[in-house]
Amino acid sequence: MFRVKSFQRRILLALLAVALVPAALLLLGGTLAVREVVTSTGTAGPWGSLAQSGQTLLEEVEAAGLADPELQAAARAHREALSESLRFSRILTLVSERILDLLPILALLLSLLVGGLAFWAARQLSRGFSRPIRDLVGWTDLIGRGQPLPPPGPADSRGVKEFMQLRDALRRMARELDENRREAVQAAKLRSWTDMARRVAHELKNPLTPMRMAATTAHRSRDPRTREAGAVLLEEIQRLDEMARTFSQFGRMPEGPPSEIDLPELLLELVNRHQAAGPSIHLEIPEAAPLLRGHYDALLRAFRNLLLNALEAAGPQGRVEIALRVEEEALVTDIRDSGGGIPPEELERIWDPDYTTKSQGTGLGLPMVRQTILAHQGKVEGRNREGGGAVFRIVLPLAERREGETSNDHPTPGSESP
Repeated sequence: MFRVKSFQRRILLALLAVALVPAALLLLGGTLAVREVVTSTGTAGPWGSLAQSGQTLLEEVEAAGLADPELQAAARAHREALSESLRFSRILTLVSERILDLLPILALLLSLLVGGLAFWAARQLSRGFSRPIRDLVGWTDLIGRGQPLPPPGPADSRGVKEFMQLRDALRRMARELDENRREAVQAAKLRSWTDMARRVAHELKNPLTPMRMAATTAHRSRDPRTREAGAVLLEEIQRLDEMARTFSQFGRMPEGPPSEIDLPELLLELVNRHQAAGPSIHLEIPEAAPLLRGHYDALLRAFRNLLLNALEAAGPQGRVEIALRVEEEALVTDIRDSGGGIPPEELERIWDPDYTTKSQGTGLGLPMVRQTILAHQGKVEGRNREGGGAVFRIVLPLAERREGETSNDHPTPGSESP
């Protein structure tokens, strides 16, 4: 069974091989060269031969009986020089023999020194290469478990450029996966709520007709108490009927083909209807705005829902501001109120079907607004204002729909998130 080596060990072995193999070859070649030089130049053999030949020459000169004083003086000087050279040659031979004896030990010590330095350098480099790999492996584990990645820090600006790019790519992937995970959870919750809402609507509608008939009969009675009871029943039946219609519409896309919509006119109509509701309403619209292609009734319900929520949050003495502007290829509408705002811990829950702060609310108002805006390829978001109150922003694109597009071309509920 083969043993799998770690990345750091592989890098360490590769760097050691790169460092030690050339160093070992150079050290071996240098040792052999030194031995050859010492062997060829450090022995007394050549010097002994030269001294012997010189001695023979001097003896022949003396035997010839040459009486020239200068020649005899030169012969004596040459003999002394030969003796001195022979003495130095013997010393050099002794030193060379000692060097040759110590050369293997020196080579071994030098090899250990070079090997130690190479191992230290290779270990530092291998750690530098493998540490980012280990970090990225740990990041993939965090991504798989849905946990957040470490935030960018000063360490990200140092190191290898490719590792920095890989970190950025993993962070983008983690954000996209987290968003897709939230969308999938939201879509599943929305499907379950849609099915339940339709079943509830069906169960409510069945008994409402006979109840309405009975309440109408009671309301027409001559007995005042019976008429009053009938009126109360009719009022409550009407509320249940509206609730049933709301439940039946939940999760249903706008029907029919889209048409041209003048959004400033739609907002002006809403303001005129609810101007006397209590809070003051300030409307800001551009002088000229392009037409929007969509479903008028669905958008009217969505904007009316947001406006009614803003009026209720602002209170009788409050203020509601509606601002429409054109940004690039979209119409952006901000609906602001001067109320108490949205609790920060509940900002992510306001789009859930089971979330409501009203005692008689169904909790389907904002989810239906979101579905309508998503059906028009737009997005909606809610947040708190710095000066107090809340603001809901609706962005509706102006891009032309495909020719022949119908409501069936819209995304299914929960397939996107703002």
